[in-house]
Amino acid sequence: AIVAKDKQVADLNEMLEERADSLRRVTRDFNDLQANYDRLERTNRELREIESLLNTRIKEILAISTSENQQLNEELAQRMNELAEKERLASEREMALNRQQRNIDSLISAIAAKEKRIDELETALNNMNEKLLVVRTSLEKALSGFNSSELTITQDGGRIYINISEKLLFASGSTTVDPKGKDALQQVANVLKQQKDVSIKVEGHTDNVPLKSANFPKDNWDLSVLRATTIVKLLTKDYGLDPKLVEATGRGEFVPKASNDDAAGRSLNRRTEIVIIPDIEEITNILNQLSTTE
Repeated sequence: AIVAKDKQVADLNEMLEERADSLRRVTRDFNDLQANYDRLERTNRELREIESLLNTRIKEILAISTSENQQLNEELAQRMNELAEKERLASEREMALNRQQRNIDSLISAIAAKEKRIDELETALNNMNEKLLVVRTSLEKALSGFNSSELTITQDGGRIYINISEKLLFASGSTTVDPKGKDALQQVANVLKQQKDVSIKVEGHTDNVPLKSANFPKDNWDLSVLRATTIVKLLTKDYGLDPKLVEATGRGEFVPKASNDDAAGRSLNRRTEIVIIPDIEEITNILNQLSTTE
């Protein structure tokens, strides 16, 4: 479930841009239909003028002499046939115009529905970002006693990342949390217990220096998993976070923040990241509704 949420948030901006492109295409089609409507309306006015002229001509024909009746009757018949054909064409055009008007009405309704969904999406995103800001501000206040070499708090891609260095949490190669590290985790838990609609992922990371101990853990991957699990147990069993909302993962040496070629880079890579992930169910539902109106 967390992986699916990851992908959905990452694709959010792209999907919004696609919705904006769709709206522009619909608006362009609407303008084309409106222009066609105007042309047909002008044609109808011209036909009404022709009909008026023909009616006038008919009256004139009826008033002239009998000797001209046959020729005039033939001319009249021809004009009447022409009028009938033009009326038939006008009727077809009117029906086409009515169909186009219905299409215009449908497009207008579709545009309005999409605009409403986009407004809802923007509201949901703003609400999510506001909630994340509240969480981040609370975390920064709670953890203000720790310096930046021990932990940092960042926000990226709709998530909050608490990056905790190894030196604050663990001795080298150990999975036992130091007292100062426990204090930091307690402060994190106190803030997160007050939040709703978030999930928490604890990720263990190491450098690429092989473990020297022959005992368990056997390698950096095992070490990262055990450290993440240890922290999750503290957050849930000792500090009261809901276990259903917390996930432990070990990434080993495979997601470094810096180069492992020097001591400074390796120090940055030995870390634990606590990732706070907002619930995006509302956003997902709105995006699904937008997709069904394509």
